[in-house]
Amino acid sequence: MLDSLGKWQVTPLETGDFRLDGGAMMGSVPKVLWEKTNPADELNRIDLALRCLLLDDGEKRILIESGLGDKIQPDFKKMFHVVQDDHPLEDCLNKKDLSKEDITHVILTHLHFDHAGGATSLDKNGSMIPAFPNAEYFVSETNWESGLEPNPRDRASYLPENYLPLEENGQLIRVRDNTDLFDGISTISVNGHTFGQQLIKVESEGEILVFCADLIPLKSHLKLPWIMGYDLNAILTLKEKTDFLNMAAKEGWWLWFYHDPKTVAVKISKGEKYFDVSEEVKRDFHN
Repeated sequence: MLDSLGKWQVTPLETGDFRLDGGAMMGSVPKVLWEKTNPADELNRIDLALRCLLLDDGEKRILIESGLGDKIQPDFKKMFHVVQDDHPLEDCLNKKDLSKEDITHVILTHLHFDHAGGATSLDKNGSMIPAFPNAEYFVSETNWESGLEPNPRDRASYLPENYLPLEENGQLIRVRDNTDLFDGISTISVNGHTFGQQLIKVESEGEILVFCADLIPLKSHLKLPWIMGYDLNAILTLKEKTDFLNMAAKEGWWLWFYHDPKTVAVKISKGEKYFDVSEEVKRDFHN
């Protein structure tokens, strides 16, 4: 189990599941290899989770990532085989006897639609507002600029309605690369997937957990050459991932997966070829 990390209560919020093209998720890796661990459906799509992380120390309730949100349309649901409640984050919080008003901070690793979709919601009048009325939202300055002027390579992943209301309502805090957000919570900036993605590092009482976002979206991506075709710069991702995993293995970090459909988090050790899983927390499908 991984229900606490030092002073923090650690809670996975399984907000839903969806599917993306397996070839795009695995890049240059042949299907004959990746389908052994991530089988595809008849449209070549593989299962992906939308696993947010809630940190609670009794004073702060920090949400990392926000899922797809509750604004998606039927054609979008069909295209990406989305399976989730009508109000996924709200329902997850309610199961923990919490509400959206209880969240004090939201940290977004980057502004792609499957990570930032739940950051905003529609009010009763149909206006787009921040989904968490009492929260400060943290986004990297670099990624915010990418969201304002996305390049043609990943423009389709940036949907302004997911993040512009955060600034309009005065709830946005733009942070520099590799910065300390709170005591023991900091960012690790990586740019291979998209400019200004920030991994979230949580340190408390000698333990460390890192929210891996899209640097390592799936357990399968622990293999160094397994890099998404979606990434802007695969060679940069390879360097960033190599450095990161070497440090994670050396220091015994927990690695939290946002997209893996079966595994929540792992610890790794240096293997003969790549990295071996030494500890693993499996998804609880009853949550």
